[in-house]
Amino acid sequence: MRTFLSFKWVVIALIAAMLVFGVTRALLARSEQQAQAQIAAAKLQEPTVFKLSAGDVMTAENGTLDTTVTVNGTVQALNSATLKSNMAGTVEAVWVREGQVVQTGQALVQLDTNDARARATQAQQQTKAAKAQLALAERQRNNNQTLVDKGFISSTALASSDTNFATALANLDAAIAAQGIAQRALDDTTVRAPFAGQVTQRYVKVGERLAVNAPVMDVVDVAQLEIEIALTIAQANHVRLGQVAHLHLESSTHVVNAEVTRINAAVQASTRSVLTYLSLPLNSARVGEFATGLLTTGQATGVLVPRDAILNDQPVPYVQAVSNGLVKHIDVALLAMGRVNGQDYAVVTNVLAGDTLLSARAGMIAAQTAVHIAQP
Repeated sequence: MRTFLSFKWVVIALIAAMLVFGVTRALLARSEQQAQAQIAAAKLQEPTVFKLSAGDVMTAENGTLDTTVTVNGTVQALNSATLKSNMAGTVEAVWVREGQVVQTGQALVQLDTNDARARATQAQQQTKAAKAQLALAERQRNNNQTLVDKGFISSTALASSDTNFATALANLDAAIAAQGIAQRALDDTTVRAPFAGQVTQRYVKVGERLAVNAPVMDVVDVAQLEIEIALTIAQANHVRLGQVAHLHLESSTHVVNAEVTRINAAVQASTRSVLTYLSLPLNSARVGEFATGLLTTGQATGVLVPRDAILNDQPVPYVQAVSNGLVKHIDVALLAMGRVNGQDYAVVTNVLAGDTLLSARAGMIAAQTAVHIAQP
């Protein structure tokens, strides 16, 4: 009996010990979880620090940039013409094709000359007949003048011969004019180049019947090429004759320099733009190709910031500056834009020389974010 009671108390003691161990372990685990939660909460309360490399920041500096205007346009010839037929007729010959160089007055297309030549011959013969009539009238007048002087006939007969002479002279003048018209019509059967240039388009073939004013060929003077650009009124106020634009053309891998040669004095009513013309160097471009580039209009001085470091996701442009280890956003106004050593810059307000700014490679960082800049 006593042995049984002893065993019972041993079991109770073991159970109690196990309960105490379990409770103690649970309390320890809970304490550890609370400690970890406190550590995690403390970490969450700590500010996030962005690590930046030396290449992610830059220092604002005073400087001078070349102010530029972005321009684009299509290359066109200063002199170009669509030649048209001055008379109806059948095409007998086409002597040039696209791409050929032609000289002033060179024959390009020949129309049928049969009718025009016949009319020219008719007018020529009528002129000869009128000359003969005039010569006869002149002899009659001279003879009558002699007879009047000798008293053989009255002055009335002389007046009649004078009238006949005047009529013959007028008929000759009319015949000569008609002959000139007929000759010009004959000349118009040949379409000629109005200036030296190159054929860019041919509209006719041999055997076609052309109406009056039908297009025949396009000729352009490739020695004088230009680009027409449209500028805003504000941009045009800074453009002057002789300024140079640096252009990229579709047909060239090199930069082509074009000079401002003309500025339209009037504003286009439909677009409110000012048309400006850039002259291209000889043999530097092809008619019809597209060009884009920058026109240098002057210089500006102030605090310079790279254009790609200016952010525009807010209503007002801003830059990201670093002050006392924190990022702050500074609203800026762009006073001038241009290039420095081939890179796009802007002269801005509200930034001082010496301010530390984030470059474009740093990306967008929220204001008041702590940052650490690694030493180079």
